[in-house]
Amino acid sequence: MRQMKSMKIALVMGSGGARGYAHLGALKALHEADISVDMIVGTSFGALIGATFSAGRNVYEMERIAYEYGWKKLIKMMDSGFPNGIIAGKKIERFFSFLVKHKKFSELDIPLTVVTTNIQTGEENLINQGLVSEAVFASSALPGIFNPKRLNDQWLVDGALVNPLPIQTALDLGAEMVIAVDVSSPIKSVKYLNGLQNYSRNILKNVCQLPYVNGLVSPMEISKKMKYVIPKGFYTASNGLRIRENNKEKINSIPKVGNVVIIKPKVEHIHWRDFHRAQRIIDKGFEAVNRSVLDNIEELISQFEERNFNQKDIYSEIFS
Repeated sequence: MRQMKSMKIALVMGSGGARGYAHLGALKALHEADISVDMIVGTSFGALIGATFSAGRNVYEMERIAYEYGWKKLIKMMDSGFPNGIIAGKKIERFFSFLVKHKKFSELDIPLTVVTTNIQTGEENLINQGLVSEAVFASSALPGIFNPKRLNDQWLVDGALVNPLPIQTALDLGAEMVIAVDVSSPIKSVKYLNGLQNYSRNILKNVCQLPYVNGLVSPMEISKKMKYVIPKGFYTASNGLRIRENNKEKINSIPKVGNVVIIKPKVEHIHWRDFHRAQRIIDKGFEAVNRSVLDNIEELISQFEERNFNQKDIYSEIFS
């Protein structure tokens, strides 16, 4: 890859479930176009792809692993997480550790920042130290599906709840240009969280309406007791929905600055759980990095270098 030291370029990769395979296709296209980056900021599946690349695996090796670890192998990694979620995620986290070569953030080839959400406070939490696999799992832990990850005295879940495409985060971290790959489709995840929340409400409502139960305890007492019957994952999902709603404006906003190039693969028709379609999704990501996108990137780099050159000339005239 060509080293462009004059401009600090960040690659931002967002959430999207199986659609996240398109990140790998886009990364492959950028690599073949000889475009390098100085930092990576990722959320959820984007954090996984970014971490794997930052750890030193090349795009072709990553592509081979994506094909090799199909849906059947992923199913075998799903361990029970009751009552905190459907899946505990211990096996998946070990797989993530294998992907990132068991590295810490300090050992990565490219600086990486991972976006997570504190499920208790609803605040965005950025991770760039410690074990990479732990941060990536936390960033991918969809509430109600995966158990929350406890890190640094915080319960962390999917970063997509607060920042599914962390462009502004990359700019705040010092990026002078951002290349962002957007594969998000938040409607489906919101429907999922709504469904889980409604299910838990219906359980409480139906139990409270049973004459025998009502004759023994009050609805308030039932509500307290049901905390031990209804999986905590339901409450986690409910918190996730509230956090997402509170951050709706931030989620839907993209910084209006001229130094951001957004790559938008055509994956709207792909469901977040379509992991068996990895090859097709990767191809969509590759196709999205077309000549127009590459020209835009090269133009922004040229403009930056020209401004720097002119500033050096002015500096020389003043102090010569």
